Amino acid sequence: MDKSRKHGVFSMGNARQVNLKASNNHWIPIDYALEIVFKQMNIAGNRPRTIDSYDYIFRGFCEANKILYVEEITIDTIYSYLEGLDVSQQTKKIRLKTIKAVLGKFHFNDWLKDKFWLKIQIKVDTEVKAAAKEGDILKLVHFIDKSTFIGFRDVTAILLMYRTGIRIHTLCELKERHIDFEHQCLNLDGSTLKNHKFLKLLVNMIQVTIKQFVTWLMRVI
Repeated sequence: MDKSRKHGVFSMGNARQVNLKASNNHWIPIDYALEIVFKQMNIAGNRPRTIDSYDYIFRGFCEANKILYVEEITIDTIYSYLEGLDVSQQTKKIRLKTIKAVLGKFHFNDWLKDKFWLKIQIKVDTEVKAAAKEGDILKLVHFIDKSTFIGFRDVTAILLMYRTGIRIHTLCELKERHIDFEHQCLNLDGSTLKNHKFLKLLVNMIQVTIKQFVTWLMRVI
C-alpha cells in the first residue's frame, strides 16, 4: 500500500480520528442541528430577524458551556448559563424561552428524547400598574363628541371599563346572552375573559356598578 495515502485531507486515518465521537456515538454537531432547525423555521414563515435572534442567543449558550454536540446539552448546562448572565430576570426569562424553543425543535427532530428543559422556570415579579384616576377619565371623555353615536359609544365603553375593571376584549365580547334575567345574574363565559374561566356576578353586585356608572355618565354628558 502506498504510504503517501496516509496524508492529505482525504486520508482515511484522519477521517476516523476527527469524526470518531460523531460516528461511533451518532452525536449531532450543534452547527448542523441549527442549520436544519433554521431552515425549518424559514420554511414555516419565521422572519429572518427572529431566526437571527434565536441563532445569537443559542450560540451564546453553547459557547458559554463549550457545547459542540446536541447530546452535551443538559439541565445543568442551562442552569450554568443562566447563573452566569449579568442581566435582569426578565432578560433571563426571554433567553430561556429562546433556548427552550430551539430545544423543542431538537426534540421534534428526534435528537433529544426527554424535554428536561421544561422543568426550568424563572420567576419575574409582575409590575403593578397604577390605576387610572377619575380626573384623568373625566378629561378624556370631555374631548369626545358625545352628541354622535360613535362618541356616545366610546364614552360608554370607557366609563364601563373604568367602573367594572373589565378588559377591552371582554367588553367587545359582551352579548345579551350573558345577562340572565330569570336568575338575576351576569354570566361571563370563558370566551370573554383572559383567563378563560367562567365568572358569575349576582345582580346585587351589578346593580351597584350600573347605578354608579349611570350617575357618573350623567355627570360627564
